[in-house]
Amino acid sequence: MNHDSIGAPLYKAKASRVRVERFNEIGAVNTKIRTLIGGEDGALTTSLHEIIIGKGGSTAMHRHDWEHQLFVEEGRGRIEAIEGRIALSPGDVVLVGAGEDHRFVQTGKEPLRFLVVTPL
Repeated sequence: MNHDSIGAPLYKAKASRVRVERFNEIGAVNTKIRTLIGGEDGALTTSLHEIIIGKGGSTAMHRHDWEHQLFVEEGRGRIEAIEGRIALSPGDVVLVGAGEDHRFVQTGKEPLRFLVVTPL
């Protein structure tokens, strides 16, 4: 380990101990967020969030100036974009391009849970 490195220090937390909050995006339904790692934890450029979309829930159609990657942990759902729909299930990884209109919709019996990396 190089102690002269310029990055953030190592950081570890238990995801189960991180507070789940209401996702305050206008138009989101039955959606929660848990910020697992963010700027307050020493991250310099990106955050790691867990998004939890409950039965019948969805995010609003939205877009970002940045791309983001996600990993589906559990549940079923879909991502809807102008170009079409993609089914989501556990183990899927998705890249959403910068400027791409999209939203997430829960479709299964269990909540749709996914990890997403975004810029700070």
